[in-house]
Amino acid sequence: MTTLIDITGQKFGRLTVIRRCGTAKNGNALWLCQCRCGNQTKADSYALRHGRARSCGCLTRESRSQLIRRNPKTAASMGRLSNLKIHDHHTDLPSKIMSKRNKSGVIGVSWDSNTQKWVATFFYKGRYLLHKPFQHFEDAVLARQAMESRYLVDCKFNPNFWTNLSA
Repeated sequence: MTTLIDITGQKFGRLTVIRRCGTAKNGNALWLCQCRCGNQTKADSYALRHGRARSCGCLTRESRSQLIRRNPKTAASMGRLSNLKIHDHHTDLPSKIMSKRNKSGVIGVSWDSNTQKWVATFFYKGRYLLHKPFQHFEDAVLARQAMESRYLVDCKFNPNFWTNLSA
């Protein structure tokens, strides 16, 4: 029989142990911890004592953010519209760039071998506004172009486009 080591009040990296809160699947004690950033998290006693749990996750996020900013190629391209997910405020890049796998030659138009039809797609604000099968390639292209003209072209020429759209 093993005795439980009480680590309440001890600090491990950014974590301060508050109380025991159960047992992990591997049999180790689980501890509720308060992170320096204000979040609470549960951590395995082994991970705490061996330096594998040092924060609620904020330390990893901060260190990765710093690594990204220190990378010269990334730092040089930060802020460029061409590499941002949101190019014109809401339209995701898959709706604007041609994939290497694209065989149709038209962005947002692909062949579905299961249904044996052409599919036109348009992704906007995190959801598909257009995802429709067509018998003929030309119809799929026209549907895709109609969505582009409505959401991509209008925003370039009408400065109030995004405010009008949300109203």
